[in-house]
Amino acid sequence: MRKLIFLLFLWPTFVFSSQIPLNDLIRHADIQEVKISPTGTHIAIRKLHEGERVLIFMSLETRKVTGLLRFRGEEEVGDFFWANHERVVAEIVSRQTSLETPVTYGSLYAINYDNTKAKNIFGHSSGEMQTGTRFKKAKATYAHADLVDPLIHKDKKILISTRPWAQNQEAIGEILELDIYSGIKKKVAKLPEVDGVVHTDNKGNIAFATGVNEESYKQLYQMTENGWKLVDQPVLKNGTPVGSDPKTGEFYLTIYHNDNTEQLIKVDTNSMEYESVFQHEISDIEGIIYNPKDLKPLGVYLYPDYPEEYFFDDGEGFSAYFRGLKKAFDGYNLLFTSFTTDGSLGILKVYGDRLPGDYFLVNTKTKKVDFLISSSEWLDPQALNPMVADSFITEDKLRIGTYLTFPKNKKENLPMVVIPHGGPHSRDYWTYNQTAQILSMNGYLVLQMNFRGSTGYGGGFYTAGEKEWGNKIQQDIADSVKWAIEKGYADPERICIYGASFGGYSALMNPIRHPNLYKCAAGYVGIYNLEMMYTKGDIKQRDRGIAYLNRELSRDENFLNENSPLYSLEKLNLPIFLIHGEEDQRAPFEHAKAMVKEFKKMNKPVKTLFVKREGHGFYTEENNMKLYTELLEFLDEHIGIGAAEKQPSRG
Repeated sequence: MRKLIFLLFLWPTFVFSSQIPLNDLIRHADIQEVKISPTGTHIAIRKLHEGERVLIFMSLETRKVTGLLRFRGEEEVGDFFWANHERVVAEIVSRQTSLETPVTYGSLYAINYDNTKAKNIFGHSSGEMQTGTRFKKAKATYAHADLVDPLIHKDKKILISTRPWAQNQEAIGEILELDIYSGIKKKVAKLPEVDGVVHTDNKGNIAFATGVNEESYKQLYQMTENGWKLVDQPVLKNGTPVGSDPKTGEFYLTIYHNDNTEQLIKVDTNSMEYESVFQHEISDIEGIIYNPKDLKPLGVYLYPDYPEEYFFDDGEGFSAYFRGLKKAFDGYNLLFTSFTTDGSLGILKVYGDRLPGDYFLVNTKTKKVDFLISSSEWLDPQALNPMVADSFITEDKLRIGTYLTFPKNKKENLPMVVIPHGGPHSRDYWTYNQTAQILSMNGYLVLQMNFRGSTGYGGGFYTAGEKEWGNKIQQDIADSVKWAIEKGYADPERICIYGASFGGYSALMNPIRHPNLYKCAAGYVGIYNLEMMYTKGDIKQRDRGIAYLNRELSRDENFLNENSPLYSLEKLNLPIFLIHGEEDQRAPFEHAKAMVKEFKKMNKPVKTLFVKREGHGFYTEENNMKLYTELLEFLDEHIGIGAAEKQPSRG
């Protein structure tokens, strides 16, 4: 343990500063992922190079670069994994001419760490000409690929599943064994359902799959001698496999409950009998901690407020070692990105509310921990602002988790920006948040909350948000604001609301429902006409998307209109700022255009920032600089220091 404490003195020191410039805060992380090879001789680092994502290979012995994967033109390196001791398989992402954000078409590219044997092994560009030879050639496949199992012990093969290209995204894919050198593939099985996700045991054998039925609910299937079998046991039918015990063959599943939080269980795959392993009172299970040697689940990640871990298995001492690392890196999150096959070496990512992510090489035998690289070395953690977790209880007895990011050395009577998250079925976490840092660095208290309908707090909390987008969810947001005022944190005369996607919807819907709370509102890639969700954008392209909308909203025209900001603009009597990407497919640009048209009809002013080639959230640093510069100017004008005194001079 003394070695663990000592390692912190090897962590890089920073030149402390009191203010971080905006251009540093909007920069993309330089280092985006680090993973170690199965034998521990090399690491692969995905990083930005001249604005493009590339893959660098480095020898751990010499700490010298041995290879570089960089595509030409509009293509970049996406997610990647080590397929054997020498070879990495990487996803190809592409910047379309109409869109700044890189997207994937499903292609996979394989290369050795010394830059040899590079080949496109899967996707629409992977086919080879058949020129009379009797040898098999790789064929083009018009589908996306998802890794099922790297099959480390097979050396030349991996197991993937496919998602075929289809206009309605409803096609059912296949499970393929893919040769990582030749690109030749062999069909293993067909997936049982749309959006199929396959799960194998620790020996590469297919055991389970999940899929989404026509009503947009997840289902569990088990692989049998006769093929896929739907698991219809009430407790197990919506389970998600998360690992297995290599000695007993038992599988671990997380089970979603209608009322309670998610539960971890252990299942006998023969009898399908199960026993409970763990369940938290407040938090769902956010992730699994595995034994690095055999990948048996040992513990869980939790997020009731601040991050927590719970261990139910010692894992040959690894659980105790993990707890020791937590003490050494007190106040930070820990996540292992990868291990060697024997579990002796691993890459540890350390991150938190003031640290986007630093990477360390961990030796589980010697207990030595060496700093490798920082994802954003230009950011000084001591100059960033801490995030504080708290909560309150609503009138109908729901617990609402909140996160507060305060300006430096200030806690009371502050101008506050309220930021409801997107989704609505997602959640905020105690972690580094770019927007919270930018706003708090400029003097604003930032309030985030996990309103009803957020994920992470159990089935009952999740379903409490259904058909409540414009009502009880908005009440939770307003109650959070009132809570912050009652605590003395926020100045009730200087509060604005800003959000993206569903958060953009809430940024306008909340002032409609609670007009006396806010001095201004800014909606970013927001949804402003609920009926338009049935006619525009990518959700309506799928039958399962329509089923989701029917469950969340309603086909009733009166309901949709009553809960759409577009049809209540007469109630918005405060400064409005609309921000949108013109290529947005999730919340199409038509939402923002319709709002501007109606505002003009009413002779109400509205500030806008509409950007071509951007989609559902801006990607380039240049466009994000424009976004945050104009957002800060908007906030400064209406709730910033001296804003009240400026009012008369603006006429």
